[in-house]
Amino acid sequence: MIHVIGGFYNELCLYPQWHYNFGSGARAAAAIAEFGDKICLHSYVHKNKEQEFEYFSKLYKIDSKMIQSSEIINFEYYHSLSKPNIYTLNTPIIKQETYSLNEDIIICYGMMEADNPILNADYVIFDPQSESSPSMIFENDSNINHLAVILNVEEAKRFTKQDNIDNIAKYLFEHSDILDVLILKDGPFGAHLFTKDNGYSHIDSYETNNIFKIGSGDIFVAVFSYLWAKDKLTPFEAAQKASLATAYYCNTKILPIGKEMLYSDELNFSKIKIHKEKFNKTIYLAGPFFSMADRWLIEEAKVQLEKFGANVFSPLHEVGFGEASFVAKEDLTGLDNADILYAVLNNYDPGTVFEIGYAISKKIPVVIFIENETAINMTMFEGSGCMIENDFSSSVYKVIWESSK
Repeated sequence: MIHVIGGFYNELCLYPQWHYNFGSGARAAAAIAEFGDKICLHSYVHKNKEQEFEYFSKLYKIDSKMIQSSEIINFEYYHSLSKPNIYTLNTPIIKQETYSLNEDIIICYGMMEADNPILNADYVIFDPQSESSPSMIFENDSNINHLAVILNVEEAKRFTKQDNIDNIAKYLFEHSDILDVLILKDGPFGAHLFTKDNGYSHIDSYETNNIFKIGSGDIFVAVFSYLWAKDKLTPFEAAQKASLATAYYCNTKILPIGKEMLYSDELNFSKIKIHKEKFNKTIYLAGPFFSMADRWLIEEAKVQLEKFGANVFSPLHEVGFGEASFVAKEDLTGLDNADILYAVLNNYDPGTVFEIGYAISKKIPVVIFIENETAINMTMFEGSGCMIENDFSSSVYKVIWESSK
């Protein structure tokens, strides 16, 4: 049996619409529920959530262990790349009693309502789940024979206070005698895998039509854990198949994941072979900024693109307002020097439409984000080879991927 320790939380996303009970632990258990071995989910559950937890367990045909809790935790996202607003029953959050577990294979996620559990296990795969103040399972009294730690690059930077992946790996392996595998997740750039014997491998991501990011890291951890700890695949083999499973989830939002799909040609996603350290593309960010809503969307797009290391030329920030002759000249110079145009086309702003046409004439790739578009209005854009997306997160990823081709 595979044991999963992690949160059972309510999740709400506005764009795209998503409102379900998951959380890292529950999502992981659901993901691998049909991999073959029995799954047992251990979560802190408030008495008012017990029926929902029991329903979830029956729905995915998993065993479960409720740990009594005085907390209810809700995550609300504006879009699937945004940081969540977190609402708790108690303010400040009440820490629950530390859990302990003695089993062969344990997948463990950090939880807001409790410190890391005390584990005695042959295999532990641990994801700290905290960008602000991550803590490691090897810092408590756990007794573990084989340990894999999986976290995103930003979490790792905060925990180790190191500024690059090699120094992060060096720090973590020096501070833990039991660490066998370290995986640093890096969004559209895939992941970085380090092993105790100083081995390094880059794990490729896969290009998908849709990008739903909420919980994607949970899927990666769950699938890697099963394939490495239970099926005894090499860390590289397990991680690459976990990346494929994550792509399937991001594209479809469907759980559980069929294990057989990972060994067949059913998932024909293309690998994306790009490294963040070598990513030096300039993205021209076009869009109106004449209302509060317009301005917010431009600011948010800029933040998300820069988070992935892109050099963003934004007319709002780089040129601003001024005489028409000055603004037009500076904007078009910026567009001439760009690798790709990312256009926010809501309300068909004339300036943005002009920039798209100019980019097409210069053979600069164009990705358009537009909500509630009608097919007839998009004819010229589609016919000119523009990539058109109506989901914000998907459009951001497409810009990064397309600019690297």
